[in-house]
Amino acid sequence: MVGQASSGVEHVDYRRSTVLPGVEVINAQNSPREWRVISSDCAVVMFRTWQGSVRHRGQARVGQPGSAFCSTPDEVLVANPVAGPGSFSVLQLPPKFVEQCLSEQQPSSVRFAWSSIIQPVSAPLRQQFWQFIDVFEPAASAMQVQSQLVELSEIMISELIHGARPPRPLAGPPIRAAARMRECLNEEGLHLDLDTLAKRAGLSRFEALRAFKRRYGLPPHAYQLCLRISHARRLLVEGAPPADVALRCGFADQSHFNRHFKRFNGVTPVQYARAHTPPVERGKMREPSAIVMRSDR
Repeated sequence: MVGQASSGVEHVDYRRSTVLPGVEVINAQNSPREWRVISSDCAVVMFRTWQGSVRHRGQARVGQPGSAFCSTPDEVLVANPVAGPGSFSVLQLPPKFVEQCLSEQQPSSVRFAWSSIIQPVSAPLRQQFWQFIDVFEPAASAMQVQSQLVELSEIMISELIHGARPPRPLAGPPIRAAARMRECLNEEGLHLDLDTLAKRAGLSRFEALRAFKRRYGLPPHAYQLCLRISHARRLLVEGAPPADVALRCGFADQSHFNRHFKRFNGVTPVQYARAHTPPVERGKMREPSAIVMRSDR
């Protein structure tokens, strides 16, 4: 979950990623200020603790935890807290991305229009939203970031877009397409992203994600992580240094590698390598002292 700033101290950060061009996340913690914004993007604001007045298209509305503010491109937004400083997150999406998601998930008759400017949101939508906000960082793989945004877009569209229906079913059994994706992941998958994987299978990103999950019970990025850890174990047993293994297996850094490896195996990479090293060599191996272990997101 997004870290909370110290009590009374405002903290605002902006995040972008090269694997999702045009997508931006804004996290505001303990914000007491008035916000005045005009954006060329579509945006969904999820209120964590923030409560206040949101003025949009000449009308004042109430924003509070449990609801989301949905803005349209090039519209003026003025927001003022009324219960003291509060925290919220903003997901900004290029209109072309939203239109693409609609074309993949909805009948052609559905056009982009929010059901309402301020809307109550379900617990599953809130959970999926915060999960995406948490993984939208440099350490996350391209496959994970893209997959979780596609998953989030599905539930956002179904709840927040006017006239949206349940997603269209897959055209046929997912076995063949899913098997093709699994083959691609096994052959070239340590650095493969969702866009490329979907093209290999001849599916949209949305169809690829659903087909793979239906066939194998987990999303492609989770399967990819399993492959990375499996490959890392082999390299460690062969004597490769953990820092080199982290780089070769697609992890952002050794700290990122350590926490995922320990979550899967119960020990750090150095401990795992030491257990597979002849006794005469074990004394040469040491845990990296500069690594700060963090809980997995």
